[in-house]
Amino acid sequence: MMNRKGVLAIGGGIALLIGIMFFFKNPDESDQIKRFKVTVCKVIEHEAINAVAEGIRDELSPDSEFELETSTCQGNQGVASQIASKAANDDTKIFVTIGTTPTQAAFKLAMEGKLNLVFSSVTNPGDIAASFESSNTTGVSNFIPLKPQIELFKRIQPNLKRLGIIYNSSESNSVAIVDALRPILQEMGITMVVRCIQKSSDLPQAVNSVVNEIDAIFISNDNTALAGIPFIIKICNRRKIPVYVSDTDQVEKGCLAALGPNQFDIGRQTGAMIKKIKNGTDINDIKIEYPKANELFINLEAARTVGITIPSDIISNADKVFGGDRKK
Repeated sequence: MMNRKGVLAIGGGIALLIGIMFFFKNPDESDQIKRFKVTVCKVIEHEAINAVAEGIRDELSPDSEFELETSTCQGNQGVASQIASKAANDDTKIFVTIGTTPTQAAFKLAMEGKLNLVFSSVTNPGDIAASFESSNTTGVSNFIPLKPQIELFKRIQPNLKRLGIIYNSSESNSVAIVDALRPILQEMGITMVVRCIQKSSDLPQAVNSVVNEIDAIFISNDNTALAGIPFIIKICNRRKIPVYVSDTDQVEKGCLAALGPNQFDIGRQTGAMIKKIKNGTDINDIKIEYPKANELFINLEAARTVGITIPSDIISNADKVFGGDRKK
């Protein structure tokens, strides 16, 4: 029979073993307990959307308590719904959507209290809900006023009379932009020439048919059209048609000019919202935000290609100039 000293020795050994196990336990397991999971769903893969995602990651990366999981729904609302439903049933703390399509897919789950939804780069949040009050939803829009953009294009191209617009009619944000553009262009004496597409494979026919009727083309935040911007530039350059955009990242690729927000900064703005929620701020107390600044990008090589001389004051005031030296 074991004496009292033997029992105490065994008990002490067990306690020591437990202490050693606790001290040397896998740090990854500890991290998993602490980490705050953020699931990101991108509408599609292209530079602007990816820049937003990188901005979010950059804002959150200094904090080791965040775990980011990123996927893309490829513009498909059914796929976006599946991704959102999975997030609602795992340990996701915040579901982040980049673009309108995944935001629409996730909004119902947020309304039902199954997700905390933070959207980013949504042009017209009003398409998703008339009010976001008590909806467990907030976010950052990429919308900037349209009139200053058209005024810029008109200054660059004073004889602009017919402006081509290509957009995906199933993207509600694009529909909202086209509706808002109509009275602005009418007021400025510019005719809008529209081509609707449903998918990327519709783009070649739309571009080839519209270039014969226009003085310039404007792509504003339509994800399907932006994904095909190299093709649009190629066809338009052959016909000496300038390509204007609201996505500044596309100017380096050959678009003539853009007045728009910095997509990376929109991502960082979104990341700052996520930090507020993690630190205890109620998501329903955070108002929807808009870009804090706009940037002017121009491409002098693109201008030369289509035979346009950009006024020197526009060049000197640009935030970035591609394809030549900045003129003072």
